[in-house]
Amino acid sequence: MDFRVLGALEVWTGQQRMPVPGARRQRVLAALLLTPNSVVPLSRLAEMTWEDEPPATAVKQLRNSVSALRERLGDTEQRLIRTEEPGYLIRIGEQDLDWLRFAAGVADGRRQAAEGRMEPAVGAIRTALSLWRGPALDGLGTSALNRAAARLDEQRLNALELSVGWRLELGEYQEVIEDLVDLVHDHPLREGLHVQLMTALDRSGRRADALQVFHRLRARLVEELGVGPGADVQRLHEQILRGEPRSRPVNRSRTTGVVPNPRQPRNIATPVPRQLPQAIRDFTGRVDHLAELDALLPPAGGQAVVITALDGSGGVGKTTLAVHWAHRVQGRFPDGTLHTNLRGYGPGKPALPEEALHDFLVALGIHPAAVPAGIGARSGLFRTLVAGRRMLIVVDNANSAEQVRPLLPGTPGCMVLVTSRDSLTGLVVTEAAHRLTLDVLSPAEALSLVVGIIGPSRAQAEPAAVENLIRLCARLPLALRIAAGRAAAHGRAAVAGIVAELAAEDSRLDALSWGKDPYGAVRKVLDWSYEQLTTSQGFLFRRLGLHPGPDISTPAAAALAHLTPREARHVLKALGDAHLIEPVTYDRYRFHDLLRAYANELADEHETEDERRDALDALLTWYSHTAHVADSRLYPTCTRVVTDPAEPAHPHAVPDRAHAWTWFTAERANLAAALYHAVDRTMDRHALYLVDALGFLVLMGGWEERIDTATAALRAAQRSGWTEHEANVLLARGEALAHLHHPDAQPDLTRACALAEEVGNIHIQIAARTELGRLLRRQTRLTEALHHFDEVRALSRGFDTGRWEAVAEGNTAALHADLGNHRQAIDHGIRSATLRRQLGDTDGEACALADIARGWQGIGDHGTAIAHCRRAIALGRTSLGSQDETLAVPLAVLATSLAHLGRVNEAIDCWQEAAAIYTDRGLDTDAARMHHHTRTAAQLPGASNASSRG
Repeated sequence: MDFRVLGALEVWTGQQRMPVPGARRQRVLAALLLTPNSVVPLSRLAEMTWEDEPPATAVKQLRNSVSALRERLGDTEQRLIRTEEPGYLIRIGEQDLDWLRFAAGVADGRRQAAEGRMEPAVGAIRTALSLWRGPALDGLGTSALNRAAARLDEQRLNALELSVGWRLELGEYQEVIEDLVDLVHDHPLREGLHVQLMTALDRSGRRADALQVFHRLRARLVEELGVGPGADVQRLHEQILRGEPRSRPVNRSRTTGVVPNPRQPRNIATPVPRQLPQAIRDFTGRVDHLAELDALLPPAGGQAVVITALDGSGGVGKTTLAVHWAHRVQGRFPDGTLHTNLRGYGPGKPALPEEALHDFLVALGIHPAAVPAGIGARSGLFRTLVAGRRMLIVVDNANSAEQVRPLLPGTPGCMVLVTSRDSLTGLVVTEAAHRLTLDVLSPAEALSLVVGIIGPSRAQAEPAAVENLIRLCARLPLALRIAAGRAAAHGRAAVAGIVAELAAEDSRLDALSWGKDPYGAVRKVLDWSYEQLTTSQGFLFRRLGLHPGPDISTPAAAALAHLTPREARHVLKALGDAHLIEPVTYDRYRFHDLLRAYANELADEHETEDERRDALDALLTWYSHTAHVADSRLYPTCTRVVTDPAEPAHPHAVPDRAHAWTWFTAERANLAAALYHAVDRTMDRHALYLVDALGFLVLMGGWEERIDTATAALRAAQRSGWTEHEANVLLARGEALAHLHHPDAQPDLTRACALAEEVGNIHIQIAARTELGRLLRRQTRLTEALHHFDEVRALSRGFDTGRWEAVAEGNTAALHADLGNHRQAIDHGIRSATLRRQLGDTDGEACALADIARGWQGIGDHGTAIAHCRRAIALGRTSLGSQDETLAVPLAVLATSLAHLGRVNEAIDCWQEAAAIYTDRGLDTDAARMHHHTRTAAQLPGASNASSRG
């Protein structure tokens, strides 16, 4: 039987098509075929089957539909469509489903290309593409099915792009033009296709046509998205203009710009990263899997990145195997080993790829403040740094291919090992990943594990009990380890006694049995581990289950359990020794995801709602207070709405700016999780206090996080009726939106200003009007902007520390420079610089010096302008963050004066460095402006070598 989804849904037997009557049955069958050999829950089937809210009888209707399908397909023995809790599974081979054949064909093509056999690679892709008859699942209709079908259609487009790229490498320039013209017409914003078409036209001697393709793309992007073409397209355009030969027609790796300066001493070598967690001492079995992984090790002259997806159920030992094997072989990767936990399955939000990339970049020597914003910039920089290196990268607990792709290197020499409960079919299809599925232990391996834990003499004394223990634990490694560990911890207790409890006790966690959900397997044995804890250990274990973030520090755990940090440290060590938590670094721990769920259930069972809320209140108080102390170290001259956060029982010391930066870096994910948790539980005061102290996200380039946390906190502010806090949250969100040139910035800032006036908060009025003025200035609405800046100057005189007056003078100086009032720009700039210097605000002084330089530049005194710019740049290079303002701006001003003096190549260097800073911070519009200046300057006299400088 042949199932087809690459087009309208069809079922064929031999040469005859078998109709499947009824839209509901077709949708159920399609949903099963989209995830073959995996259980599709009834809830997911309902989402795929009904466009709107499923009816009350949805489950019954779905079961009836499955029965009808079985009858229609002759599946009377239920071998094809199997009932597997909590839904259904279709058991099907690659040869029986067209999209699996397509995926295998694409993977085969990738393998052929990786080995240098380009013609067979093209042939394999063509054969795979011939399976398509039209849009995937054409006509089935529900939104959920359409989204799934769109992912298949995207895979087809990726395959077409691959095929064209390989044909270009084979020199088939003229042959691909017609296909590319059609593809570009159908996908007018897909830059990769435009690169290929420009390459084919240029190589076919049609240079003018290639340039016309670029101009059409640029106009379309500006018109529809307000951005210019990406770096790859612009680079190719410049090469075509210069008539440069291209050694490789298509660069299949993506890059995202210039590597930011890590700002660390050049004479200090970055240590080779070795990030693997500790391997367990008594690893047992998995001989075949270890051999398979060994066979995948990339050879010294390999042609591609080796990607291995290790999948299996929860608790089956994926992480244990991955870490054990990685420790064995990391010596073959002299340039380092990286490790990250993506938290794909567990409490809270999964880790974003950009979070993992941030940690990787820091491990590779990039200063945290120099890590660029945006997933594209971080991924590109990561690929740049690992290019030419031999590194092992272990990506643990992923929940989707999309979560993993940005973490993949782009050049040979590296190996990536991914673990997930998901099959990660997307990686197999599009990245030619090798899939390795981990099952429960074999009987011999399970016996070896248990004997290794309890000792051979006890195993020999009770062979039947050991056999029953293995059977009742379903040979699941986590369950076996905990059960056997309990027996080993109590040498006088018979193994048979443990087995009797396994078989008879009616616990909340269901009995261990073959084929059941591993959560059911773990729950019972975790009860036993918990019963062996002391009162204080059990209490802290339960409290840890209430923590919303991915890991927890000792001081935070102390606050959660009303302990001193010293007491908490002692109990945490005991819990770590019992393998109920695991250490991440010194004084920081995390849960296995199943253990966290178990601890949370225990908290619900043993503690009242008031007790749990009191614990959360203590934890959130600790986070809020520490965040405000750290914020005051980073922003000593700033005013906050929250001036007196409640002090926890044991305040955490943050002595200086460096410690504040380190603490915010470590707690970044926990602070966001705590805020979301507070909002979800209507603990509004905590949410609003927390969001007031998250200004560090701006320094770290976390503009999207700033928007998300402020949006969540806005619910709390509006729900609580605290107008001042609502204004503060709108200000935070508006500032971030304005920085990203988002149209929603102005309404947020205007509303913040109005609310601040209503309650008489001068600080928020000043800040909101300042951001509104900056926004209007960027929109060239200069008269309106000047009105706001004049109001800010009036409000800020004598207010607070004088910082806002300095900011107002600086903004007014910049605006007068825009208006051509150069003497006024100099006067206001000098006032701003003087105030900044008095405050010790070097970042602000750098900005003010740049404003003064613009004034002198406007008068025509470029020598004085250059001197001010160089002073500003020296200060900007010491800035912890915000270098888009403290460094890129004076670089751009300096470039203009240098160009006026005929020092064109120096000017181009400055514009290029400024563009790189803007790109790293995710400010593509500003970066495009710098690139425009660079291209214009390259045509000036004296710029003969400028074309080769970038």
